Amino acid sequence: MLKKTIAEKMEELTPGQRETARFILENPKEAAFLTASQVGERVGVSESTVIRFASAIGYDGYPALRSAVKDLLMERLSTLERIGEYTAQEAGSLFHKAIDSDIDSLGSVRSTMEVDAIERLGREIAGAESILVVGHRSSRALAYYLFHYLSWLFPNVELLDSETGLEKITGSGEKTLVIGISFPRYTTWTVDILEYAKRKNLKVAAITNDYSSPLASPSEIVITAPWNPLSFIDSFTAPLSVINCVILAAALTLGEEARNKLAKLEEVWKERGVYREKERPGDFVGIMKNFGKQE
Repeated sequence: MLKKTIAEKMEELTPGQRETARFILENPKEAAFLTASQVGERVGVSESTVIRFASAIGYDGYPALRSAVKDLLMERLSTLERIGEYTAQEAGSLFHKAIDSDIDSLGSVRSTMEVDAIERLGREIAGAESILVVGHRSSRALAYYLFHYLSWLFPNVELLDSETGLEKITGSGEKTLVIGISFPRYTTWTVDILEYAKRKNLKVAAITNDYSSPLASPSEIVITAPWNPLSFIDSFTAPLSVINCVILAAALTLGEEARNKLAKLEEVWKERGVYREKERPGDFVGIMKNFGKQE
């Protein structure tokens, strides 16, 4: 996969080559049909820099790289075709465009899902002595969501804040897992926390938009999700879907233990009157019995 190839070579690239990588990963629809010279113009680097970038990541010249970009694009075409019926209805509506953009992102997640990385992070979460979740500004909503649901299963999870984050990292043991979440324009605090955690030899994972993200470099596990800016709003529909998969992966790792913990929580919620509705919509008991079982 092109994204993985670039990620593995990212630290070895020159600044100009890194900018080229970011452009190609963020704009595959455009890059797939541009010459090396045209890519250079878009990025602000020379044509030779683009050609050397192709060689640096293991391709036999720029044409071979462009072919790989087209392959990446082709993986997504079936998804784009499926949402065509939506985009044709109300093309002039800002609201419809916003929803269509989210549908596109979810389709991209579905077709390029990094199952191995998600399952690995699930295992790391289940095996960690301590789990620290990091997210700032708009990404803090995602970080809280991950923290909230993990806390149902893991009492050792904590959501870091900017006031005491460094102190928490400093006092953490070597079996601590740090999960950072950030998307463009990437908060400095989150990047700093992950880099510091790496220097402390803690295990670091990132949920971000691409392997060119500054969160990727200090992370052993990187899970990517498309990020779409809608006017001044960061649309986190796709990242939230990926986070759901991470939570499920961690729960599946626990197996029967997860089912027992969730069943006990349901009893406590009923006793304490946490929810107005006494029963969860749907057959919650049946869902719990079959949780994680293969048909």
